[in-house]
Amino acid sequence: MLFDFYGELLNEHQRQIYEAYTMEDLSLAEISAQYGISRQAVSTMINRCRKALNGYEERLHLVAKFESIKSSVSEISLIAGKIENPEADKIGELAGRILGDL
Repeated sequence: MLFDFYGELLNEHQRQIYEAYTMEDLSLAEISAQYGISRQAVSTMINRCRKALNGYEERLHLVAKFESIKSSVSEISLIAGKIENPEADKIGELAGRILGDL
């Protein structure tokens, strides 16, 4: 999830290598062959990317805020589902749309 929020802050080379490792599930050897660098360089790059992504989250807290909002909207939807009136139905629908947009 950190990559989803902060991946664009990495440079293109970092982003490609980190994505190959995490999203495409390539091994260090496969990535090193693809980019013509050593396995150690790939490992170092991945560790630096993780550290950078965690650092961004420590400063900006976007993932934590996202999770908090998602939890609150889910709770609103749950509460609205327990109330029997048209306004509660509308609240439940809005909460569902918000969750869908997140």
